[in-house]
Amino acid sequence: MPAKKLLILGGTGEAAELAREVVQMMPQLDVTVSYFGVTGHQPELPCHTRVGGFGGPEGLIAYMTQEGVNFLIDATHPFAEKISMSAYVASNALQCPVLAFKRPPWVPQLKDKWLEVANMADAVEAVERLGKETFLTIGVKELSAFADIPDVNFLVRLMNEPKEKLPLTNYKTVIGRPPFDVEDDRKLIRDHRIRLLVTKNSGGDQTKSKLEAARLEGIAVIMIERPAPEPMEETFDYKYVFQWLNAYGA
Repeated sequence: MPAKKLLILGGTGEAAELAREVVQMMPQLDVTVSYFGVTGHQPELPCHTRVGGFGGPEGLIAYMTQEGVNFLIDATHPFAEKISMSAYVASNALQCPVLAFKRPPWVPQLKDKWLEVANMADAVEAVERLGKETFLTIGVKELSAFADIPDVNFLVRLMNEPKEKLPLTNYKTVIGRPPFDVEDDRKLIRDHRIRLLVTKNSGGDQTKSKLEAARLEGIAVIMIERPAPEPMEETFDYKYVFQWLNAYGA
C-alpha cells in the first residue's frame, strides 16, 4: 500500500523542525516541505522539498491532487496571508485535513514601549509622526511603504544583500540571519542612534532579541499586529501534531 502523503507549507525554522520530528516519529509518512523561495535559503531536510509558489489556491489544489496529498500543515510565517488563504481554500475544496502550526505572538513586557498598530499603513503614519532614527525589521517586500518619508534615517535589516537600491531616501543596511544576539542588537541601536524600532509580531525566539534590546535601550517599538488568521485549527504543540495526524489515520 502506498505511503500517505503530508505536505508542510514551510518557510520558518519551526516548519523545518516539525518536518524532522515527523520524519523521525512517523516514518510511515511521505513528507514534503514546500518553500516559497523568497530568501533563497532552505535547510537540508530528511524529506522531499520543493521551492516556488503554487499560483494561488487553484495551483495548490492542482498540486495536491496530482501528488495525492492526504494531510496539509500550514507552518508558514504568521504574516504569509496569501499562502494561508490558499491552504484554507484548497483543503476545503479537496476535503483534506488541514492544521495551522504557528508560533505564539510576542506580548509586551514590563518597561516595553510598544505602539501596537493594525497594519503597515498605520506603521508608516506612526513613523511620519515620530520622525526619528528608525530600525526597520520588516523584510524587503514592504519597504516601499516608507518611500515617501524623506526626513527619517532608516537602518534596514535584511537576510540577503539587496540586488538593487532600496525604495527609501535615507538608509543603511545590515545583513544577517537569525538567531540574533541581544548585545549585538543593543550595539546596533547605540551605533546608529536608533530611537524607533518597526517590526511585525512574528513571535518566536530567533528574532526577539531586538525587543529585549529595545527594552534595555529604552527605545519605542511600533509593533504591527498579525493579520486575522484563516478559520483553521491551530497549534504550536509538536505532540498535538502527532495526535492530529494519528486521528486522521496517518
